[in-house]
Amino acid sequence: MDHGARPAVMITGGCGFIGSHLARSLAGQGFPVTVVDRERWPDDLVDSVRIDVTDFDDCVKVVSTVDPGIIFHLAASSTIDSAFRDPRGSLADNIGGTMNMLEAARTSCTDLRRFVLASTDKVYGELTGDAYVETSALEARGAYDVGKLSADNLVRLYGYEFGLPVTTIRLCNVFGPGDPNTGSRIVPRTLDRLFAPAGARPPVIYEDSLGHGRDYVYVSDVVRALETIAFETAARGEVFNMAPAAHRTTLELVEEMIDLAWRACAPSDWDRANAIRANGYEVVGGAGSPSVLRRQHCAAPKLAALGFRNRVSLSDGLQRTIGSFLRDRGIGGRTFARPEGGRLPS
Repeated sequence: MDHGARPAVMITGGCGFIGSHLARSLAGQGFPVTVVDRERWPDDLVDSVRIDVTDFDDCVKVVSTVDPGIIFHLAASSTIDSAFRDPRGSLADNIGGTMNMLEAARTSCTDLRRFVLASTDKVYGELTGDAYVETSALEARGAYDVGKLSADNLVRLYGYEFGLPVTTIRLCNVFGPGDPNTGSRIVPRTLDRLFAPAGARPPVIYEDSLGHGRDYVYVSDVVRALETIAFETAARGEVFNMAPAAHRTTLELVEEMIDLAWRACAPSDWDRANAIRANGYEVVGGAGSPSVLRRQHCAAPKLAALGFRNRVSLSDGLQRTIGSFLRDRGIGGRTFARPEGGRLPS
């Protein structure tokens, strides 16, 4: 995509999982990128400013200094578990942080071209039909879900009432290399146990989530979608569902990861491969949150109308993520290579 002159880009939450992938992509395309986060960016690829977006004065200061043309607002309390444990802190991040950044952008940007919010499909609440579309009722109930819905509504308010050039994308379950949430999110949590340094351990599935249906999408496709709606003129003022790569129940996803992890390890680490297959998975009691949704699925016709298509299938994305775990933990050496004869042992 030709973006013309490269405007300054600000990414709140840019040290996080999705934010770091987005920052590296935009910097690689020649954009001047400033990451705004509670953490410090680890190298000199981008400019880095440490603030807490719940501090309005700091938000105004950094926006005034950088004067970005594009703001990607990804800073948030990012998991259901953390919101359930600390609802006040989560709501302060997701609602207060969004309000602060919107107001800072409204009052301090001289040529803001787009304010992009990363929202979630959880704003829709429990799925009762075939799929959510962007006009589906918003019936969020949990602490995380309501905080994100409130942020979603604040962005709509600033677009309608104050003319801010806003766009929102409602993401499904994003996975890929570099996700640190090994205690909560199903993909890194499962792989963390399969590739534990001391040897493979059985992945844990909560009993009440075995049949939960979710959409999954690889992180590079999310980055492409964020970039698309940030620079596409027709996306201004609109809300988009993220297009999923695939829909799976929790059990189906874990079984697929176990199979792919076994195949990845078999050529060079037969002991771990055998353990992965022999261990299977462990079913334990419920997660303890009363707000977990049983079924979610998005349709994304509006993204498709912009010409967007996912490039990474679920299987390919899981293979890439497994390869990253293997490299990071020094396990094996030939991800998804096959032994002589072209067949893996059965």
